[in-house]
Order: sequence, then C-alpha cells, then structure tokens
Amino acid sequence: MLGSDYRELIVPKLDNRAQSTGYLICGIVLTAASVVFALWSGRPVLLLLSAALGFLTWYLVFNSRIEYEYIISGDELTVTKILSQSKRKPMLTVSITKFTAFKNMQDAEQPGAGQTIVLACTAQDNTAFCADFDHEQYGQTRLVWTPNDDILLYLDKHLPRNLGFRWVASQNSDSE
Repeated sequence: MLGSDYRELIVPKLDNRAQSTGYLICGIVLTAASVVFALWSGRPVLLLLSAALGFLTWYLVFNSRIEYEYIISGDELTVTKILSQSKRKPMLTVSITKFTAFKNMQDAEQPGAGQTIVLACTAQDNTAFCADFDHEQYGQTRLVWTPNDDILLYLDKHLPRNLGFRWVASQNSDSE
C-alpha cells in the first residue's frame, strides 16, 4: 500500500481534439479518393499509395492521443507525457518546495522573457494551474498543469507558506 504522501493522476489532453478529428476526416477522404482513382484508372499499383495514406492516417490519429501523468511522492513532482497509451516520455521532475509561485492560470501574470513553459494540462482554461520554479535543466520554468482536488489539497498542506496558496475542495467534485 502506498503512503499518504503519494498522489497519482492521469489527465487527457483535450485541446487537440479538433486536430485529431481533422486528421481522421482528411485521411479517410484522401485514402478513399486514392482507392477510387486507382480502381478508375486501372492501375492497381496505386493501391499501394492508398495503403500508405491509410497507414499515415492511422499513425497521425493514434499519436495525437496524448495524456499527462502527474506523480507526487513526498515533495517530488514528476510529470510524464503518455503518447497513445503506450509510449512514455518523462517531461520533468521537481521538488514542490522549489515552487516560487503557484496559482490558477487566470490569476497568473504573463511568463517572463526567458522562462521555459512546460504545457502538461488538459486545456489552457480555468481548470489549469501554473507553478513557477527554477529547474536545473530548463532554468526559470513555468509548469501549466491540471491537478485534481486531491492533489490541490495535498499542495495546500505541503507548499511553502510564503506562496499563499489555499484550496478548499468543492462539494460535488471527485478526487480520484
């Protein structure tokens, strides 16, 4: 059993749905058109082009399914990008005690000139939060992410007091 200092959450990226749908529709139309053209022109070798277009459509739609995994263990936050529910790419690991700012995206000031932005959120809307910190690899960094109530309550208790972050869970939210 995991300890009380462990939180894990996987969130889907939602602001790329239109792109994924566009890939699917365009791919189906182009593949169907190339099949019809290959059969109409009497050149069955062009069916290889149709197969390639079909594969490219599948590849683009499959790889546009993106999720982000947040794991908090103690004071360490690890963010991982999951592509197509199979490939994992670690994005960053940081101690939450290094946060210099943490707030809702709507309340955040504009990022600094040399600041690295790490987007790992469902959508850049009122559910997104940002955390500013100094990272060894990226320098001044802003993480934009979408934690749930459970993680926000954990951060409320464990973030440095000088950040002034307070969170009260909503009554009807699920904290899974």
